[in-house]
Parts: sequence; structure tokens; C-alpha cells
Amino acid sequence: MNGRHFALILPGLCGPVSDPPVTDYLVPRPVALDRLLSRSRVQQAGGMNLDSTLCHWFGLGDGRHSPLPFAPLTYLSDTGEQSPGYLLRADPVHLRADQSSLRLFDGHGFSVTQEEAAELVAAFNEFYAERGWRLTAPRPQRWYLSLPADPGITTTPIGSVAGQVIDPCLPQGDAAADWHALLNEIQMLFHTHPVNSAREQRGEPAINSLWFWGGGVLPATVRTRADRVATDHPLGMGLAQQAGITKVDVPEDVDELLAQTDDGLSLLVNDLLDGPTRYGDVENWVAALQQLEQHWFAPLLAAISKGEVSLLEIYPCNGYRYMTNKLQQRRFWRRSRPFEGVCKHG
Repeated sequence: MNGRHFALILPGLCGPVSDPPVTDYLVPRPVALDRLLSRSRVQQAGGMNLDSTLCHWFGLGDGRHSPLPFAPLTYLSDTGEQSPGYLLRADPVHLRADQSSLRLFDGHGFSVTQEEAAELVAAFNEFYAERGWRLTAPRPQRWYLSLPADPGITTTPIGSVAGQVIDPCLPQGDAAADWHALLNEIQMLFHTHPVNSAREQRGEPAINSLWFWGGGVLPATVRTRADRVATDHPLGMGLAQQAGITKVDVPEDVDELLAQTDDGLSLLVNDLLDGPTRYGDVENWVAALQQLEQHWFAPLLAAISKGEVSLLEIYPCNGYRYMTNKLQQRRFWRRSRPFEGVCKHG
């Protein structure tokens, strides 16, 4: 297709679950978003969250039938290096007691410094030195565990567990019992560490466990129909690097996007709504959606009407995509409906 073609991945667009519905708080209405989705063709698309949607875009499937190698791909973007052998994400988390269960909070819910990460990583590596494991923290909130072989477990991505009870999401598989015991061991190791004593004195959540997920080896090649990717998401950056295509920062708004792109397909990743959706943060979700309406949806609708954008695809990471162009937006007989009604698929 000639002209500018944009594919916008927007996890969290359908909003967090709340009572009353989160969209009751949308005053004024996001009229541009309503119209964009109301006058779109709806098709099934792979991916039920941001990570699996990105992997599907790069030909790795959506994780339904085989695990997706998130760890080696984000390691590539974090370090610029290819990981040798099998790698697991081992992200620092805060587990909070909730009646008879534990609820997980990830890096969206607290901060951690590089110095704190280095101290906890050193304690882990010393304790597990005899196993030949190596934990590294190239970024304060993204840690990695190198293993000599596949550990024989299936795991749950941290984005699917954040804010939730962990029991249904613990590692499964032949070695599951060993890894459940390991998690208990890590909790005891970190509980008494001076880093957490200092954090608790400051009123900050303790980093009292690790969440293992996304294990695998780096795919030799990945391919995509996109010509360029605009993202600051580590998985998106790793996929773009492995695919050998251009990676740029996410533009501030549509004017900047139009200025820096020409004909071809640009894949854009905007996770502004993702954190508020996962944690049920209605106030911040509404504020973020209003910001997107002003700086993205309204200008994109205008750009489509002017012919500056030949095709727009929107991926809310709900298993569907919404495609629209100038011709479809001219179909005045298709009345605008609230976007949340259109976004009910999945």
C-alpha cells in the first residue's frame, strides 16, 4: 500500500474493570477515538497483551502453543549483547500478604535503584554459587538468570500477574515443586537483607522476591512486515534489533510522527494505558486516555481525512485489530458509538 501506514499498539485501551464502568468518568467523551473505532473494520489478531502482540508482529506467534523467548529479546535491548544459552527474566517484585494469599506488585508499583539491585544480585549469586547460576541486573527493574539448560517449567508473564494473587500463576511443569521451594528460599534470603531493612525504614515496599518468566534462547532470525518501529518498550527494541529494522523513539504527538516518517508501515507502541489498566487505577487511566485523545486520536483522525495517513490499524491487545482509512471515515451512515462498546471483543 502506498502512503503512510501506521499500526498503533495500545495495551489497556479497553480500560480497567471497575464499578461503575471506567468510561463513566470520561467527560468529555473521546469523540475522535469513538469515531475511529466505530468506522473501522474489525478482524481477529494475535496477542492478548502487549508482549504477545509484539511477538506476533515479528512472526513468533502469540504464545498459545509454545513459550515466547521474552528474556533473551529484552536482554538484547538492555545490553546490546546476545545472551548465551538459556535465559530467564527474574524481575524484582514486592509480594504483599492479602488475607491467606500473596499479591504481586512489579516495577510499576515501586522504584529500585541500580545500587539496590547490585546488592541483592550479589547476595543471590553468593547463595546459589554452587548451582552455577548467574543473576544479572543490567536495568534496575529487569533482572536475568542464566541457566545451563531449560529448567523444565512453564511460567506466566509478569504483566499478567501484576496486581494479582500469585498462586494460580506459579511455575508449572516437571520441576515446578523445586521452583516453588526456590521462591520461598529467595523470600527468606531477601527478607533479612540490609537493602530491604533500609527500604522499610523509608516506608518503601520491600523487594522480597523474584518473578521468573519469559525463558528461552534468542531466535536466530525474526521477520516483520513493518518498515520501522517507534517504541521505548524493551521487547519492542529487542525485536527491532534482531529483525534489523529501524528503531526510533516514540514521538511526542502526531505532528512529530508525520514529520519523521515517509511512505511505508510504521509500528508504534504506546503503553501509557497499560499500567493503570493492570492495577485498576481509574484516575490515571482516564487522564492518560484524555491525553491520547488530544495528542493522538484527534490528530490521527484529521490526518486520515486529509489523506496524510493511508491506513491506520489499532491493536488494543484484546485479540482484535481495528483498521480504518479515509474512505471508511467518510461513511457517515455508520454512526459513532462509544469506543468501549466497539472494544468489547475478546
